Amino acid sequence: MAITSQIHHAIFGETPVHYWQNAGLLKPSVVKPVITTIEKQVTRGTIGRLHPQDIHALLANLHRVLNMEPK
Repeated sequence: MAITSQIHHAIFGETPVHYWQNAGLLKPSVVKPVITTIEKQVTRGTIGRLHPQDIHALLANLHRVLNMEPK
């Protein structure tokens, strides 16, 4: 999933990262509702890790976007 600091207005499926500083991000950010695959060689490395509460919010929002029942 894509994370961006370009926050203009709420778009369906975006999940705000509330603990963005703890995650190692430089600015307030949102997770975009975009799922993609990239080769590991293209990545620059790990920036950080999402806080457990942000992970929970992301998973709940993903279930909502995909119209799935959470487990």
